[in-house]
Amino acid sequence: MHDDERDPRDGGSDQPPDEQAEESAKEGAEESAEQAAPPPPRPPGEVAGPPPSDAEAWVAPTPADPGASGAIPAHSVPATPLGEGTRCSRCGTENRPGIAFCSSCGQRLIEAGGPPAVERPAVLDGTAACPRCGTHNRAGVAFCQNCGANLRPAEGEPETPAPRRAVSRAVLGPVVLLIGAAGMLTAWLLPFAFGGASLWDRSFGDPGGYGAAFWTGYPAGGSLVESAYFGLAAPVPILLALLVLLAGAGVMRAAPGRIQRAGLMVTLLWALGLAAMFVVVELLGGPGGDLVDILRALSPAGIILLLAGLIVVIGSATRLWRG
Repeated sequence: MHDDERDPRDGGSDQPPDEQAEESAKEGAEESAEQAAPPPPRPPGEVAGPPPSDAEAWVAPTPADPGASGAIPAHSVPATPLGEGTRCSRCGTENRPGIAFCSSCGQRLIEAGGPPAVERPAVLDGTAACPRCGTHNRAGVAFCQNCGANLRPAEGEPETPAPRRAVSRAVLGPVVLLIGAAGMLTAWLLPFAFGGASLWDRSFGDPGGYGAAFWTGYPAGGSLVESAYFGLAAPVPILLALLVLLAGAGVMRAAPGRIQRAGLMVTLLWALGLAAMFVVVELLGGPGGDLVDILRALSPAGIILLLAGLIVVIGSATRLWRG
């Protein structure tokens, strides 16, 4: 085969051998420089990949756990659980949960940088404000429970007493009792059953009255029920004085004490007895007949005693319920 018919792929060249050797040396130097050059920098966060030829068999690595790298958590754990009591390591005093300093000696109870004290309720009576941070502490506490400031008064300075709680007073119950007492007094001055004269006339109005010894003025020949009715109505001045005392005590103190409750029970039962005796003696035990005859036979004092007794029952029940 002739030289001009050779295939170009055979690597043949018309250049002289010296030039071919020089070009081969240049190409080898360029390839060595490319291999020795460092790879270009990758963008931040990009994971290094395998060579292109191995891309099908390469698996992306799992991202590292941020907690395993020793990162600082967002919130620090408090030194003492907020749901439990806090015992002072210096003096052993039990403090409320969440406070930063001991209320007895001022020792720090929560580590520096820990969470602040828990939120406190609204300001109540018997508290003292801290001059440094304004936190309201219980009266008598030596150190502020939030900042540890000294709350004890200086030498020679009198300690400010805690404000006293205002005493509540009752109005409705005492007023009702006074109205009932006025009705009882009116009934004592009006004509009563068993003779028509008033209880005032039978006791102190007439020269020969029984006075304060009402047990000597029982109606002669009366039944047991009539004697009980007279025995409850004749000493009405005693009931009147008791009602006035109970009304005054209610104005001074809303919640009745033990003695007031005993007196209110007496007035309640006395008023109920008067109302019941009026119904039994004057309504059911009267002369009978039609409604007009029954109403005409009723004594004015008995009617007022019935109404006043119901008022006293309401007032006494109101005061007892308040207690």
